[in-house]
Amino acid sequence: MYKIFFDKQKAKGYILLVWLILVLFLIPFSVHGYDRIISLSPQITESLYLIEAAKELVGVTEFCKKPAEATKKQKVGTPLRPDVEKIVSMHPDIVFGTREGNSPLVMARLERLNIKIHYFNRPKTFADLMDNFLTLSKCVGKEEKGKQIVNNAREALSKLKNEKGYRVLWQVGADPLVVASNNSFANDIIVLAGGSNIIESELPYPRINTEEVILKNPNVIVLMDMGYNVQLEMERWKRYFNKVKFVILDAYSVGSPTPVSFVNAVKTLAELFP
Repeated sequence: MYKIFFDKQKAKGYILLVWLILVLFLIPFSVHGYDRIISLSPQITESLYLIEAAKELVGVTEFCKKPAEATKKQKVGTPLRPDVEKIVSMHPDIVFGTREGNSPLVMARLERLNIKIHYFNRPKTFADLMDNFLTLSKCVGKEEKGKQIVNNAREALSKLKNEKGYRVLWQVGADPLVVASNNSFANDIIVLAGGSNIIESELPYPRINTEEVILKNPNVIVLMDMGYNVQLEMERWKRYFNKVKFVILDAYSVGSPTPVSFVNAVKTLAELFP
């Protein structure tokens, strides 16, 4: 009788052990505590959709416009001025943000209110972008999906012929004239597309004058639809350069890049080069 009782107790112990193993190792990571995610970055929001973690995404900022489905998510303010009270009331398991794009004071306040925060640094290179994307994928239990997207991006870039030698000016602002230098994130797009950046500077986005551009004589000018009239800038540059080619890139995609939008930007620029 005692032996039967002992065996039953032992069997229950084995069942409990198996159940714990299943919980700890076989159930997706999001079930452990990331069922409710808030994103305070357009880039992170779009990335979460790419890795198929949109179901867990319960809140985004007013600037999160891509994909279109993201606009239907509950809004929690802007990246710089998120609504702290609203975020707390939504009981998120984690809030994703960026060190450069979100207010340190607001993020510190959220942490004091016991809200788990995960920061990402703004990528300075294509490699940084891939690392951030893989880290995010791992955080939300979508590591394999993240790896697949990153591998596809690297493969797509490897197929481009990138030794064409075009001299590229990447214009960021018009008044004052602000451009992307060889130390900017945009430089990787230029180089991988097969061009060379005519602006060398320790600053990623220096101010320069028109005369400097004329002396460097670009044959490709990249314009972005952000804060200035693209058509007016094209007409202005045509007065100085007869054979210059223009490419217009989506400021949202370039400013908040994902592996997919980065590759698309490179391809768009590369297609301009015969």
